[in-house]
Amino acid sequence: MPDLRWYLALEHCNTLDDIRSQWHDLLERSRMAPCNNVPRYEDAMLSFLGASTLAPCLKLAAVLACGSAFDFDFRLAVGLLKEQIDELDAPWPVAVAAAVGDNGPALPVSTADPWLGAFIAGRLAGLRETFGHDGTRASDWRAAFWNRYLEMACRHADPEGVALALRHGADPGASDHAAILTPAQGVHGRFLPEPGHLTPERSNADYQRILLQLLDGGLARADMLAAALPAAAAADNTDMLDFLLAQGADIRRDGARALAAAARSMAAEALAWLLAHGAELHAHGNAALLAAVASLDIGTVEILLAAGADLGAASRPALHAALVSRPYDLYSDESDLVEQRADMLAFLLRQGVPPDRALIAAALDGEFHARRVIAAAAGREGLAPEDAALLRSLAGAA
Repeated sequence: MPDLRWYLALEHCNTLDDIRSQWHDLLERSRMAPCNNVPRYEDAMLSFLGASTLAPCLKLAAVLACGSAFDFDFRLAVGLLKEQIDELDAPWPVAVAAAVGDNGPALPVSTADPWLGAFIAGRLAGLRETFGHDGTRASDWRAAFWNRYLEMACRHADPEGVALALRHGADPGASDHAAILTPAQGVHGRFLPEPGHLTPERSNADYQRILLQLLDGGLARADMLAAALPAAAAADNTDMLDFLLAQGADIRRDGARALAAAARSMAAEALAWLLAHGAELHAHGNAALLAAVASLDIGTVEILLAAGADLGAASRPALHAALVSRPYDLYSDESDLVEQRADMLAFLLRQGVPPDRALIAAALDGEFHARRVIAAAAGREGLAPEDAALLRSLAGAA
């Protein structure tokens, strides 16, 4: 099972070769190798770099020697450990010193494989050089590391990891409050660690404690609530919505974004909860209704219409959403969603939305499958004869 402490067996290693002999087996055993689902491998590298007690030079050498640059950004590792490595001031071999000496000292780690040593040296030199080329400093990548580490610890509901990241200056507001979003979703979140003998099962209460820990660490309550409310709604987690309400969330003032997020994600229970607690249905240009249409789920639209949403006030953007929306994240297959869009288009027309000729014609130029959507919608039952005729004529137009 995935385990952030996968590296504990390496803590007594004294050489890079000792680490290499165990590295891949430990990752495979914990199901955190690159072949496993995102973001397990990155979590493994972040945890190893941030929490292992091995010497900094040995940690960095292990990642450069054994890590996958396709699945983890090595600049995070170099940024985190560069200052500690540079303090050692190890000289480069004479043969390469002239070429790479300006990039900082060598990494004082030996290995029985001279080719591996050269490989590590080349990787380190190249990574240091990128800091000058891309205009960033090691400190920028160190800050990015701890922000990424905080997000990972929050996703795993790991209070010790959260505390460690906050002590190193991690910002819960970084990357659009990424650290807040997963605990706000609670047990309904995506990419949660699977429970097992090494990884206990999490509860909403565990994630609520993480949000409170972020508040204790200096996160402004208003910022937490603003980010967490739409995330909890999109995850259809009404237990978390109850918690946020108890923490001071103002649903009448701030619930409109959450309502749109729930509608976009077909979160029926969250929609009902938000409407019952006074979320503004018509705010932001009928954003919730348009999000429901974009989900291509007629049932979600019907929930909002029954609550008082007005298609007449948003008929044109709703029609456009039905023609072009492709919410692949909401559907398990890799279809082109032609049938779903045709169903939504026909539903809107049956609700009295006028078939805007200019808008539909424009979609034919800008949307690859629009002609198929329009033709399929023309054959749906219950359309007014004139609406069906218009769709057929547009779908058949050259």
